[in-house]
Amino acid sequence: LAMEVKNNVVLPENEGKLVVISGTATTEDTLSDPDFGFQSDKTLQLHRVAEMYQWAEKKTKKSVKKTGGSKTTITTYSYNKKWSPVVINSDKFQESYGHDNPDVMKYESSTWTAAKVTLGAFNLPSSEVSRINTWTNKPVPDSNNTALPSGVKPYGTGYYFGENPSSPQVGDIKITYSVVLPTDITVVAQQKEGTIVPFVTKNGGSIDLLKTGVYGKDFMFDAAKNENKAATWLIRIIGICVMYYGVSMVLDPIVVLSDVLPFLGNIAEIGVSLISWVVAIITSFVVIAVAWVFYRPIVAIVLFAVSGAVLAVPFFLKKKGSKSVSGEPTESTELLV
Repeated sequence: LAMEVKNNVVLPENEGKLVVISGTATTEDTLSDPDFGFQSDKTLQLHRVAEMYQWAEKKTKKSVKKTGGSKTTITTYSYNKKWSPVVINSDKFQESYGHDNPDVMKYESSTWTAAKVTLGAFNLPSSEVSRINTWTNKPVPDSNNTALPSGVKPYGTGYYFGENPSSPQVGDIKITYSVVLPTDITVVAQQKEGTIVPFVTKNGGSIDLLKTGVYGKDFMFDAAKNENKAATWLIRIIGICVMYYGVSMVLDPIVVLSDVLPFLGNIAEIGVSLISWVVAIITSFVVIAVAWVFYRPIVAIVLFAVSGAVLAVPFFLKKKGSKSVSGEPTESTELLV
């Protein structure tokens, strides 16, 4: 079990144990950008954002049906200039002539982390510090910096590499900064020689929780469970969508054959889409239920029941339709007999 401990002293009896520690992550380090001489005192992390003005290609695809069921994809290309943090390879453009980008960025984005960060009496390794994401913008000094490279000038809250910031040209670069300053955090991890490290469980897993703010252990574990649930359901939804795509691809020949008559093809396309969704949802629910049989039997039973009910609906409707056709004779039929 995790133990809530105070951050002002490292107790030997807690060595190797799973602990919960809250407090202010702080440092005395000054971080600097060696390229521009920019500095920030008592900073946990310093991030330089470099963006270059470049050509970008936009690809638009449109699928058009032909008589007989075949489809033709029409692709159109358009080009515009934008700021990008990475080099856009113009050699791969459909129309590269007149849309050339530089092969490299003279200045790229980079991050620096303080060498010594503490949480009270405990040391925080860089792997933990990098997870603190309370980023805030850090403007460059108003005064001119004599250490600036040739062609670089202060502009706005950052630096600009180019002729005219008001009229950027392809290849121009703008630089801005953001920092993580000392802030309150809560960590759940292992105490090891005065340092916070991931706690390795008996089954080979690890516990290494970190949140900005001061919280108790119950909140930290509840938040972690909720995050795991959200991630699990996201994966399940993606799985259902992939299943739908697979089933619709298998049934796609039906749509192609039906497209001989355009109106029939549209009806078939809607029908195949509905069938694909039903099959994807039922199959996914069954797979999830099987995985939960031993761990959450009630949930598994509910999923099996829902899948069975959805599967039984078409048969129920068919049976009901048959009864309405071959049921008891109507008043008109009795008169004829």
